[in-house]
This record gives sequence, structure tokens and C-alpha cells, in this order.
Amino acid sequence: MTQPDTYKLYILRHGQSELNHENIFCGWIDAQLTSKGKEQAKNAAILIKEHCAHNSVHLPRVGYSSRLVRTRQTMEGMLEVLGMENALYKVLCHGMSTNGLSEDLANHDAVVFQTWRLNERHYGAWQGQRKPDILEEYGKEEYMFIRRDYKGTPPAADLSREMIQEVNDKGSLTGYDFKEPTRSIKYKVEENSGEVLPSNESLSDVVGRLNDFWNEVILKNLNDNNPSALVIAHGSSVRSILKIVENISDADIKDVEIPNAIPIVLELHKATKQFVRKYYLDPELAKVGAERVRNEGFERASN
Repeated sequence: MTQPDTYKLYILRHGQSELNHENIFCGWIDAQLTSKGKEQAKNAAILIKEHCAHNSVHLPRVGYSSRLVRTRQTMEGMLEVLGMENALYKVLCHGMSTNGLSEDLANHDAVVFQTWRLNERHYGAWQGQRKPDILEEYGKEEYMFIRRDYKGTPPAADLSREMIQEVNDKGSLTGYDFKEPTRSIKYKVEENSGEVLPSNESLSDVVGRLNDFWNEVILKNLNDNNPSALVIAHGSSVRSILKIVENISDADIKDVEIPNAIPIVLELHKATKQFVRKYYLDPELAKVGAERVRNEGFERASN
């Protein structure tokens, strides 16, 4: 049973994407969900719906997602199952307010705030590269340091070159264009508001960009009228949230793995908004999925 007198945050990594399927560092590349990823999103919504019904708590009507396509597709699939297809999506940048949320909720089934601060870690020059190839090039020790150490940072991407969309620049398995979208187009709102976007990041950097958003936006919007929220992010941004909330040490966070599309429930005390407990809605499947993530790069993806 859920704890009384707590706010509930349903947090999950997006469903399987095209590049997860190919064992590729995705980062800020806009990969679509696979058919499996879309089914995972629906199943995640069913888990939340059943949990809320069993515990007599309201479904979340406020959502947060990254600016990447795979989280929006996951959100859309989940809201459809939850019966909240009339949703309002808003891009939220630094300095922008969520004032007017009550009015928006009066006119829509749900309101979803999209922010780059929930984006996946920017993998720099590793983006678009197959994990087994990077492992072979860098060796296991350096590969694991950059991939999992709290301060490990991949080489920076040359954005003047990496974001050029070339006609024949295609991946070998899906024909997918392994490029980050041109920022002046996709992130025009952010650039106009003075946001400084990265060309590579460590997990420490992701925690840094998320900390204020967590405290000043997500937590502030939890109240008696909105006692729950749905957060759809990525492996690194979910890990960063857990580090902030649970005060996980820099050394221990490297052992935390996040499987695709299995909701984590974070319960926060209503009076203090301090962490009470967390649990997966499907702990057995989460364990299997986390082990699969842990082994990425050590086995080549199958066709």
C-alpha cells in the first residue's frame, strides 16, 4: 500500500528507441520509439493506472518530459491509455513560469512541461557510435570510467560538423540519420532565452542542470490540487533525479541502472516534500532490464 500523507511522483525512462535497439550512444539524437517501445509505454501506463486504482489515489495530470522525441512519444502513448489525450504541451526554459497551471488543467486533461534539463546526458563525440566499437577503441577501463564514473566526460562533439544533416549519412541497420538535430531549429526557444546547451557532459553536469528544475519547478508544483506528477526522462536524467532525492554518493551512483519504461514511484512527505521511499511498479522486470543496461557495449546488438 502507498504511504498516506505523501505526494507521488511516477518517474520512468522512455520506452525502447531505435538506437537503444542498435546498442548506440543516443544522447541528444532524436531517435523514435520502436514498436516494442510503444508497447512498453502503454504497459507503463497500465501499471500506473492499476496502482492508482488499488490505492485510491488520483492519476497524475501534470507531466514533465525532455525535449527529445522518444520521451514525447512515450508520454503520448501513456496519456492515451490514461484517458488524457487532450493534453497541453509547453516548452519550459530558464526564467519561464508555470503560473496558469490551474487554468490550463481546467481546459485540458493534462499539462506536460518539456525541458532540455530532462534530456539525456550529452555523450559528445560518442553520440551515434556503437557501444561495442567505443569499448574496443577506448578499452574497458576508460570506457567504464567515461560511461559510469560521476565525473567521467566523453570528448566534446564538434557541433559545427555533427549537426550537418547529410543526405547519405545513414546508419547501417535502420537507415537512421545518426545526427543531433540542428540546434538553431529544434532549440530555438532555448537559444532565444539565453540557455547555454552542452556539447558533452558527465553525470555530474546532468545533476547540475537538473537540481534547480527539480526544486523550483517539479517540487513546487506538488500540492493538494496536484498531489502527483509523471516524469518521463532518460537513463542519466532519471539517475540524476534519484541522486538528488536520495542523496546517493558520487561513488554509488555508478551502480544504479535504469531500465526502459518501468515506473518508479517516489513518495515525498506532504509537509516537508522530503523523500519517504521509492519502489518499482514491476520490480522483477526492472531487475532484468537493469542488468541488460549494465551489459550494454559488452555484447553486440542482434539484428
